[in-house]
Amino acid sequence: MLFFVLSSLFSMAEAQGNPHYMTTDPAISEMLTSISMPRHMGNVSFTGASSDPAIREMLISMDMPRYAGNVPAETISGSWQLDLSEGSYIELALLQSGSAIFGKGTITNQTLSQEAFASGSVSGSSLNLEVVPESATELYAISVDISSLPYEGTYVVFQADSGLQSGTITASKNASI
Repeated sequence: MLFFVLSSLFSMAEAQGNPHYMTTDPAISEMLTSISMPRHMGNVSFTGASSDPAIREMLISMDMPRYAGNVPAETISGSWQLDLSEGSYIELALLQSGSAIFGKGTITNQTLSQEAFASGSVSGSSLNLEVVPESATELYAISVDISSLPYEGTYVVFQADSGLQSGTITASKNASI
């Protein structure tokens, strides 16, 4: 019995060292096939991390295609102010890596100002952010059209204890970081 187990382990190790080895696990087999598959991007231009076909394909397979999108010529990095129709405003210092956007700032309403963290993506003329205040009781899902000034869009606030709130947003970029 011990001989059988040891010989099986040795055979597996030897097979995986073989470049023509095909695993029986369908997920691993599909991943290996996908890695060696040629990629065709057409006439779409990508910059940053999303220009690497392997990374782009990985992001799509992780259900994160938003990070593999078209990156606009305009740099998103900078200091942003987002004015919400219900009277609150969000100030963010945003950074950009390819189409990925992230940063931190503050959310201020009539009674409270608190630190906030943002992440999202940019694709073409659309800036999409998710902002969470430090209290972590709300999630602001924001979409801004950055094709022309003034930058305008919509938002939805998911509130932990009382449902949803939505409205319009006006955004402005103050300067590069």
